Amino acid sequence: MLEESLQSKDIHWKEINLKRGEFLIRAGEKENHLAYVLEGALRAFTYKGEEEFTIRFAYTGSIAASIPAYFNNEASDVSIQAIRQSKLLQCRKSEFEAFAASTRERLLQYNHLLKELMGTFYEREVDLLTNSPAERIERVRKRSPQVFQEIPHKYIASYLRMSPETLSRLLKS
Repeated sequence: MLEESLQSKDIHWKEINLKRGEFLIRAGEKENHLAYVLEGALRAFTYKGEEEFTIRFAYTGSIAASIPAYFNNEASDVSIQAIRQSKLLQCRKSEFEAFAASTRERLLQYNHLLKELMGTFYEREVDLLTNSPAERIERVRKRSPQVFQEIPHKYIASYLRMSPETLSRLLKS
């Protein structure tokens, strides 16, 4: 469905180029768009006190959006920042949702996409609560092997809730 929407005349996709360090969205802003990553890598992160937590990555072929803000029409509690130079296609939420709802088949595909997303979130939650650091690394390697090629280790460590030194040690063993 996402690939179909990229070709559709019903959705106006705008190309966005982000330099390393630039933001797609900052915490506190409303999420009114959906972005598709053509190339590059981004991270979604938040703060608890002074500590920064990476909660999600987006890279070539994936969606970049502040998901809870997208669905709840509220201000984002995360920032999404380019980890390296990135090229994205962005469309308005309203256009994408109208496209998805325009036929029964598209709506079913949209629901399937949402189920996959929810499954990913659930897996991550269970992973963080029940698995050892080594098991978390192995699970990410199996689920998304490209992460270790595309994302700097300091962000992967934050995502896995461990120090960069622990990640480095575990990757070497």
